[in-house]
Amino acid sequence: MSDWTFWDVCGWFGNVCFFSRFFVQWWQSERAGRSVAPRLFWHLSLLGTITLGLYAVSRQTYVLVAGYVLNGLIYARNLTFQRGEAETLSPRLASLLAALSVLVLVAASLFELRYRADSSLAWIAVAAVGQAFWSSRFVVQWWASERTAESHFPRLFWWLSLVGNALLLAFAIHLRDAKFIAGFVPGPIVQIRNLMLSSRAAARDEGRARTGAEPGA
Repeated sequence: MSDWTFWDVCGWFGNVCFFSRFFVQWWQSERAGRSVAPRLFWHLSLLGTITLGLYAVSRQTYVLVAGYVLNGLIYARNLTFQRGEAETLSPRLASLLAALSVLVLVAASLFELRYRADSSLAWIAVAAVGQAFWSSRFVVQWWASERTAESHFPRLFWWLSLVGNALLLAFAIHLRDAKFIAGFVPGPIVQIRNLMLSSRAAARDEGRARTGAEPGA
């Protein structure tokens, strides 16, 4: 413990938040029988992305920093949905924000390639593509929530999560950074389980539609 720095504490604390949010969301989804987005998930996500973002700055992994910043904004947006304070964004503004997110990610990739001494084009590309999937999942979730004015997870969210998680885990292993690795290891388990819950919920809803039963029956 005496060798730990402030940045180490940030990294591990962020992972505690991310581990916790996965299990909170998973447990609530198991109880509901479908993929749901509890408020605590977004609070833990926001706290985790701030602290892991600080750790990523200390490691000069700017591609990851960009992802933490972009995702943090979306976490905050979802919290406004949970409190019932959000006004729906126009399609034009949402598209502009998505384009700006892409530019931020590209700029972060180029910056890291130029200024981090041990960076390589191939691994930066892996990280950038992984971060694009990882961040776009919340753009998809955000847009789905904007349309309904309610925070929830569409099925595509979990597919994008699974692909992005796998690529970022590979990048973390390349970096040999236990804190980043720990952050991405549990993801596939939760993502696959949520895909299963989403499939079951969709099948139930389809069955009810055929029989004319109410959704909550």
